[in-house]
Amino acid sequence: MKWLRLSSAAFIFALAAASGCKPNEKASVAADTVSTDKRTAVPLPAEGQQAVLREMRQMLGAMGGAMLAASKGDTTALLASLKPAGSAAAADPAIEALLPAAWKELAERTHGGFDSLSIAVRRTGDPKLLKDTVLVRLAQISGSCTSCHETFRVTVR
Repeated sequence: MKWLRLSSAAFIFALAAASGCKPNEKASVAADTVSTDKRTAVPLPAEGQQAVLREMRQMLGAMGGAMLAASKGDTTALLASLKPAGSAAAADPAIEALLPAAWKELAERTHGGFDSLSIAVRRTGDPKLLKDTVLVRLAQISGSCTSCHETFRVTVR
């Protein structure tokens, strides 16, 4: 095992040397990456940033849960998976006040998409139609997510 660690370290060192990297260049590379990011920075307090990221993870989890439930034809699980991503679960108004108008429009469209999907699920009786409904609606919702992530980046102020 010791030889494996040594050979791994030697390999990494050789790669770094071949690429011309110096040990302290890692921080400057990260700084350069941020400076070339053309998305709009949205500075939030640390707790606000964490709340926004938590909300995004809830929406992502809702999408995964909805796909799984739809694949099984489980309407009850589907509705339960969508609930944490609907409009009622939107960000705290104090955080929303710190967000740009375009962000809020995308967020409303995204949360509204989850609400609309929940309504469509309740109206759909045929499990075969349920899968198609979920697939089409989640594609629309994910388009809103993609637009937001292409436009904005959350930073800590």
